[in-house]
Amino acid sequence: MVDQDASFYLMVVVAMSDQEIHEKEATAIKEIADKFKIKFDPYLAAQEISEKFGNYFNRACDYYISIIQNTEVQKDTLEFIKKVTYADSKIHDKEIEIIEKCRKKWGIN
Repeated sequence: MVDQDASFYLMVVVAMSDQEIHEKEATAIKEIADKFKIKFDPYLAAQEISEKFGNYFNRACDYYISIIQNTEVQKDTLEFIKKVTYADSKIHDKEIEIIEKCRKKWGIN
């Protein structure tokens, strides 16, 4: 898996962190994918993540964060995660926790 793919999967993990993907979160992810001309289905990705990690969101989060090594992709991913977080107009503690984990791991203030 490359940085860009991991970035999109991490967005889905953020969307799933409250136990479901809201339509507005999925739409935000699709819009970001469309901007980069990437075919990406957040619902299919959520199914893959669930099959691979079950309800262990921290493991999924750590896995995708560790793959993203490119500094520019890290910065972009952080901004994308924020868009997904705000998409459903509800900010959950787990979403903030993931944002902070990314900042810490990637050394971004």
